[in-house]
Amino acid sequence: MKSKELSQAEAQRELDLFRQPPPNDVPIELLRKQATAGAAFTLACSSSGLPDQSIYEFVGIDAGTFSKMKKGLATLQAEDWPKFCYAVNNRIWPEWCAFQVHCTLVLIKSEAERRAEAAEKRAEEAELKYRVLMETFNARAHA
Repeated sequence: MKSKELSQAEAQRELDLFRQPPPNDVPIELLRKQATAGAAFTLACSSSGLPDQSIYEFVGIDAGTFSKMKKGLATLQAEDWPKFCYAVNNRIWPEWCAFQVHCTLVLIKSEAERRAEAAEKRAEEAELKYRVLMETFNARAHA
């Protein structure tokens, strides 16, 4: 029994931890100069400073497909864009795609704005609870 447990433990692969790089957007002019999808995809990857293997493993793409994407022979599926952009910590790829149809991306809300709104909501809820408690306390004190 112990030999089976040992072989299972030996067979388990140690998982690598993914570390997101710092934000690394490039000037919009450089992004728009990329002539092909492969060039834009490669720029998004290389500007992150991460090794290709870290990116494609995190996104869940096999090495061959990833290589084809860098050559412009394959493309990133739309459902993989958020994970890819998180992995490389830039929006170079979707911005280049938007530029191909004469558009640009607009950030709806920054993370800071989302956090500020959540904090504001919690503060409003706390103030409401405080008012209710004080009204209850004052009502009982005067009764």
